[in-house]
Amino acid sequence: MVTNAELTIYNKVYDRDAGTNRYYRTVIKGVNWQDTTAVQPTDKGIVSADVAEIYIPFAVETEKQFRKPKNFVQETEKAGLFTIEAGDLVVRGIVEEVLTSAKDEERLKSAYDDVRVIAAVETNDNGSPEMQHWKVTAE
Repeated sequence: MVTNAELTIYNKVYDRDAGTNRYYRTVIKGVNWQDTTAVQPTDKGIVSADVAEIYIPFAVETEKQFRKPKNFVQETEKAGLFTIEAGDLVVRGIVEEVLTSAKDEERLKSAYDDVRVIAAVETNDNGSPEMQHWKVTAE
């Protein structure tokens, strides 16, 4: 797979005890990020919908271990783990920002150009290990 980017993912998990979302940041190197412009029909006419298609190899370069979304939520110590799930934030590039609230999400979106919310995740584990990947669609 040809790679052209690094990304930062913010896994968002609701903390029942605190009554708010907690964010777990992971930098992932060696992904393929493709911005596309789509057209979406609505009751008010046709609306432009910019999306990113991101291909993340299973053998991704990161210091953390992948867990499926439900397993990630159940883990008590999430610092060394990451997941990829609809609703999480992705940013093209390496971002050092720490998020602690929805206000921080908005600040991140206004400070960086390529901040997207994951809309869908597809797993492609067919074929050789070099081609296995997640296809992430983010809006």
